[in-house]
Amino acid sequence: QPRPSPPAPHTFRERSLRRGVPCGGCGTPVGPHGLVCRVCKLAAHKRCESKVTSPCQPLPPPELVRPCPLPGGRPPPDPAVPLQRRNTAPVRRSERVGSSLDSAPQRSTLPRYGALGV
Repeated sequence: QPRPSPPAPHTFRERSLRRGVPCGGCGTPVGPHGLVCRVCKLAAHKRCESKVTSPCQPLPPPELVRPCPLPGGRPPPDPAVPLQRRNTAPVRRSERVGSSLDSAPQRSTLPRYGALGV
């Protein structure tokens, strides 16, 4: 009967993290800089690298992961459906018909070089 292979060790690298990500060694939040495992994305303080006892398990592919519901039990929005604004005024689109500004060339408001007396 084949024996299960021993769990692979974590391969940590230094990364910038969001505040509040829990440490895999002590459980307290990791500050803005810490270690993250390249395989399982576990975060840890530098001082806790040797304290991490959980096995390194690769994350499942993204297509197999169900999206987490939003707070309040609502499912995340369908990316195929465009977002709609709520409680806002409709967008106003105004167009000037026959405006003379469209056809006249713009002139600079800066003084001309020769007008400075130089």
